Amino acid sequence: MKKSIIFVAMIAIAIGANAQWFDFSKNTNRIEIGVNLGMAGQKTEFHDFGLGASLSAWGVYLDFITAGPMYTHDDRNASMNDPYEQRFFPDSTTTTINLGYQVPVLPWLRIMPLVGININTCGHTDMATLHAETSGSGDDINVQLTHNYNSERTWANFNFGGGIVISPIKWVSFYGVYTTNAIYGGLSFNLTSFAE
Repeated sequence: MKKSIIFVAMIAIAIGANAQWFDFSKNTNRIEIGVNLGMAGQKTEFHDFGLGASLSAWGVYLDFITAGPMYTHDDRNASMNDPYEQRFFPDSTTTTINLGYQVPVLPWLRIMPLVGININTCGHTDMATLHAETSGSGDDINVQLTHNYNSERTWANFNFGGGIVISPIKWVSFYGVYTTNAIYGGLSFNLTSFAE
């Protein structure tokens, strides 16, 4: 991650010799919403692919990413009489929430120091509980199977890290975030640019 930031900074220096450095007025008319995808709970026992969202207004950045439980949509089914190992699968959920500020290095490049919290639950998915939900009609019927997830323990820990935002055009930004408990990227849209 450090090498990537240094590489981007070197390119910024080469390209933006005449650019306006650290122009905080660029944050005053930016309101962005976005979606992010990546690995949530990367340092927990049950890390998984996660989905989240972000909001940025006047430079203040807020996001979350959540994942799990992994086995609730598994198509396996166990009976009530199966041994514990076949009926209950170890499972977990993880949610990371971050808050930070986007420091405008160049008009198209911002860096973000982030702090937040990571909330985890640990438990078991009961493969003997099966719920079926159908949708569609005729030959195009879709069946969604779900199992019950039973949380047994919840804990939270401090989360910190950083991110980088690149805005190639005024209405869209691409960002990457690396924190102690998640690594993900995203795409956000500047709502104020559509009003211009």
